Formats: sequence, structure tokens, C-alpha cells
Amino acid sequence: MDLLDVDGDHIHFLIDPQGRLREYVNGKLELEHVQWLAYDAETATLEDEKGQIVLQEKDRVEKALGVHCLAMRAGVPWRKDPPVPAQRLAIVDTDGDQLEFIVNEDQKLQEYNNGELDLDQVTTMCFKFSDGSIRDDTGVFTLPPRECMQKVAALYSLAMQAGIRWTGDNPQQVSALPVGHEPSKALDIENCAGDWELECPLLWENLTPTDQPNRRFCKTCGENVYFCDTIEEVNAHAMERRCVAFEVREAVATEARVPETDDVVKLHVALLSGDELPELTVPKVATVNDVKEEIANLSGIPSGEQRLLLEGRELENTERAGAFCETSGTPDKAFLQLLRVLKPVREPTREPGKVKMGKRRKPGREY
Repeated sequence: MDLLDVDGDHIHFLIDPQGRLREYVNGKLELEHVQWLAYDAETATLEDEKGQIVLQEKDRVEKALGVHCLAMRAGVPWRKDPPVPAQRLAIVDTDGDQLEFIVNEDQKLQEYNNGELDLDQVTTMCFKFSDGSIRDDTGVFTLPPRECMQKVAALYSLAMQAGIRWTGDNPQQVSALPVGHEPSKALDIENCAGDWELECPLLWENLTPTDQPNRRFCKTCGENVYFCDTIEEVNAHAMERRCVAFEVREAVATEARVPETDDVVKLHVALLSGDELPELTVPKVATVNDVKEEIANLSGIPSGEQRLLLEGRELENTERAGAFCETSGTPDKAFLQLLRVLKPVREPTREPGKVKMGKRRKPGREY
């Protein structure tokens, strides 16, 4: 997450693979592990072990909320004042639409789209960190990567004030287990209780077996849960609004292939959630395609699903790593953001006269 203080210094907070909150000032690592944060709401002053940061007035509410969420996700103690709750929020989504959310006098959350009232009362929201998307009563919109943390933090603040039903990822939830406490095998269940994109706390091993090895029954929600080995299977069941379980493949910090030359670039790659991948070292002549392959080896995210951004601009696959440093203003390092975009799965052609049954998600927005 990025912010500018009143002195013009560029501050960057992110969560590393070990779950620690890091702080960079003007591109240089200031704190490898932030131990605590204190906030003075009256002066909008954020303080840590290294000093004070005074937030700019124009966006101090959502910036403070965003840093607070990062601190909670990393387990960093927050001292003194809580952030001031948001009262309104303006977002320009990735489609260029101008959205505005306001809590009115009746404590209802209203949504405006390009200046026109779209929803007089928002009742539900579902957030996914993986792609920065939010689903509400009318459809889906996606937060811009560079502002994702602060915008979702402010939106979560509004939702809690208005009593909105929030599902999916919680921006204040701890993002990583302590090192050494990772489970050897983890299974996620999605779509539990029929609410699409809601992560279920139950385990596959505790569900009731059926006559099919890849299907079990959940007595809590009364739904069948289907175990999937591939993303294609997950998407196919998702189209039918079924609960699915799949094995979570954790990112493994493998040793990067470092070329035998000093002509290299060190890349810091951060996800929308604020988590950071292990540092990458690549030749300056490496292309974006080469970088994506390295990221795929580290994170398990296929290169075809990766979108790399440098200062808000999506990089072309043919661009060279050496150019990253020129844009960042540093001789041998650059900070990138990773946006994951799942490839769409085409629905199979339906035979004439054959009726297709199942639970489907609401259609997306159409403007």
C-alpha cells in the first residue's frame, strides 16, 4: 500500500511471505519488521519505531483505514486512536466507472454509478483479494490494484456501519500463519451455505463420505461438496453454484536462478493483499515473460494469469527488466504489483431442448 506524507515522502507498506509488515521510504527498506504502529486521529499522525508520518488531508481517512487493516492482517499492535470511520468513498474502478458510496442519515449505504443513484440500499458485499473484485446487489466491480487496500478498507468501514452482510475475504483478517506452523495439507471449501465466494471454515476430512470419492455431504448447510483437482473443475462446478473443495498449494520460496553477472535486477513483487513474494533476481535483459515464469515457479500462479504493474501501468510481455529500474528511479531494483486474472471457462454447448439446472451467480454489471 502506498501513501505520501505531508513532506512529500513516498511510504510503501506490504506484508512479506512470513507475514511480517515491511515499510519502505522512497524506495529504500526502512523497517524489515514493523513492531507497532500508533495513530493520532486528531493530527492524522502515524508513528512507528523510526518516526512519524503525517497523512495528507485529501485522503487521510482511507489511508489510515488501509494501514490499520494491513497492521491487523500482519498482527502488528495498533496503539492510541482507531482510524476515523469513513462516511463516503469514491472509486474509479478498472472499467473507468466512477462509483460513490455514502452512508445516509438512515444509516443505509447508498451506491452511485457515474453520478446516478444505482442502489438506494446496499445489502450485501463479497470481496476477493485474489483479483480485487467486489460483488454487491447489482453486480461486480474491480478495485484498481494500487488503491485496493485503502479502498476496500474504507468500503468495509462503511459496510460495518450500515450493517451490510460482508462475505468472502475480510480485509482485517490475519493473512498468514506464523512460520513453522503451516499445515502440511489444507483444503478450502467455497460456496458454503449456497453463498457464492464465501470461504467455509469446515474441513473436507470432516464431511460425510458419499458413494463418489470426489463428493461429500455437509450436514451444516445441507449441500454436497465436490473435490476438484484443477481450476477447470472448480470453474465448472462454480457455474452450477455448487460447493467445491480444492487443495491449497502454498507458494514455495525456491532458490532463484541468479545469473553469473552483476548486470541483474532485484524485483519486489507484491500482491493486492499486501503480501510480498520472495525477492526475485533476474538479468536486466530478461523480458516480462521471463519474470512471469519465475513468479510462476515461486507462487504457483500460471504466467498466463499474471498481470504485472509498474506504478499503475501494465507491463507488456516484451519489455525488459532493465527498463523497470529506469522507471522506478533505482539502479538495480524495482517494485511491481501482481494482479491475477483467471482465464474464463467457456460453457459447453447445450444440446437443443436440453434444460440446464443449477444455482447460478447473479450476472455482472452491464453499463
